[in-house]
Amino acid sequence: MQIDNYQGTDKSCKLFNMTSDFGACCKIIEYGALITELHIPDKDGVTADIMLGLKDLDAYVQDVSNHGSVVGRSANRIKGATYKIGDVEYKAPLNDGNNNLHGGSPSYQNVFWDGQVVSVEEANEFISSTNIEGIEEAASEGVLLHYLSPDGACGFPGNLDTYVLYVWLKDRTLLIAYKGTSDQDTIFAPTNHSYFNLGGHDSGYTGNNILTIDADKVTHKTDACPDGTYIDVEGTIFDFRNGAPLKQVLTLDHDQTKGSLGVDQNFCVDREEGKFTLVATLEDDKSSRKMEVLTDMPGLQIYAGNHLGGNLQKGDIPYKQYGAVCLEAQMYPNAVNIPEFSTPIIKKGQTTYHACGYRFN
Repeated sequence: MQIDNYQGTDKSCKLFNMTSDFGACCKIIEYGALITELHIPDKDGVTADIMLGLKDLDAYVQDVSNHGSVVGRSANRIKGATYKIGDVEYKAPLNDGNNNLHGGSPSYQNVFWDGQVVSVEEANEFISSTNIEGIEEAASEGVLLHYLSPDGACGFPGNLDTYVLYVWLKDRTLLIAYKGTSDQDTIFAPTNHSYFNLGGHDSGYTGNNILTIDADKVTHKTDACPDGTYIDVEGTIFDFRNGAPLKQVLTLDHDQTKGSLGVDQNFCVDREEGKFTLVATLEDDKSSRKMEVLTDMPGLQIYAGNHLGGNLQKGDIPYKQYGAVCLEAQMYPNAVNIPEFSTPIIKKGQTTYHACGYRFN
């Protein structure tokens, strides 16, 4: 694996170039444990970078869109930025209207991690230790990143020792596996916030991509946060069970999409706890690229770059609204406040694993 220096004006970090045996490569930096480039071949062997990203380290440090980042320790929203663990109430920063979004700063997405190359054998040991069924074996060296989120960061309790493994698997899956251990009860609910455009990062509108999601319901939002109720997808714009163009949820004529300028919704995927399950598929309408999403987590947040824009993007063509789609495997948003949801709370001394994979065919 090639390791380079990724330089900013005042700071620098390592950049890892992780290649696969089918012609793909993934570039990862220590800042935000994020993916800067993801080059995937089509059926004819023509490769494109399908990961939206920014032009340099300085741009990533300034960014608030979390391009390619590992996000957490509490991804997505907490209603009122307030929650309880046991009888103790905690407050996180109000940074998204009346809610907390993705923790705040310092969080996983806006700090420098420590990264190292791990062998195929070491990657497989990490995969085995997750006890998540169905994850294929590693096909290459991987990148293991470490960050200790300190007690009290953004109001969250406990020193949360976190590892993230990136590795190519034998079935053409880019695996992202998370490990967390805390010295106090706390929230551990990470995700990856990659913006995908299967036609190429600068190829524009993704509304004609075909999206399939194995989900019979989505969580209903009030003030941008799940309120503990659900919407059955049957007969609604959220029904992707048999595949449909993404543009059907890029409407402002629905109460759930109007406030977010398009889809920004948690789908309750059909998966068995503890198993690495295929939950969604994205197919590009302009190329032959197809991406499958696998996870052990109960939710999949679909967000279509509703607020994309600016001039710090890599390449010469500015990104525009709906020029990408994020498929974020996660715990349900606001789950810490809704007992009926799978809990994001991990106990003191408990080591917890989660995994997400993007498989290319």
